[in-house]
Amino acid sequence: MILLLTASTLAAQDVESLHQFNAIYKPNARWNLQGNFRLRSNRNLTNLFELRGGPVASYTLNPRLSLIAGYYYTGQEPRLQPVFLPQHRGFGGFQTPLIKNRKMSLDARTLVERFFKTPSGSFTRTRQRLYWQRQRAAFMPYASVEGLYARQRATFRLGLGLLRQLSPQLQMAMGYELRHYPNGSLGHILTTNLQFVQKPEN
Repeated sequence: MILLLTASTLAAQDVESLHQFNAIYKPNARWNLQGNFRLRSNRNLTNLFELRGGPVASYTLNPRLSLIAGYYYTGQEPRLQPVFLPQHRGFGGFQTPLIKNRKMSLDARTLVERFFKTPSGSFTRTRQRLYWQRQRAAFMPYASVEGLYARQRATFRLGLGLLRQLSPQLQMAMGYELRHYPNGSLGHILTTNLQFVQKPEN
């Protein structure tokens, strides 16, 4: 990460960070209820420019299909204005496992999102993601590729990193994401994810 930050600074490129915190409650085998909160920084990790939070729910219809729905409230600082502007996002879609065994998993996810009250107006975005993860190891590598389409523009995101199961309830991940923005520029993002899962006691 230090090498990436140094190299990007020398090349006059910005390095961002994305820190996510998830609290998940599973009342039974079908429902997955999640509270999500995240922070983003830019200007080589020196400026906090986005706060986001909201609920997400998924329901497993069968072993091959889960439905997803949620809402995010976002406070984001425009690139040229030192103020946080509120945004609202509702979304829904589905996820299906393509491969799942003791060694690895590969999931496909499709979402449709609706953005409200953004600085440039309301709009709809679709996104399709493939997510691969190593299973049942001390350190579990992951990789993802995602395509997004909004306002007649297509962008992509590539991610990779490592997950560590710290306890039966607590998981931590660290990684890197290459993000293609609608204006054609590329973003280098250092990511962390801390996830707590609570299941009802038997």
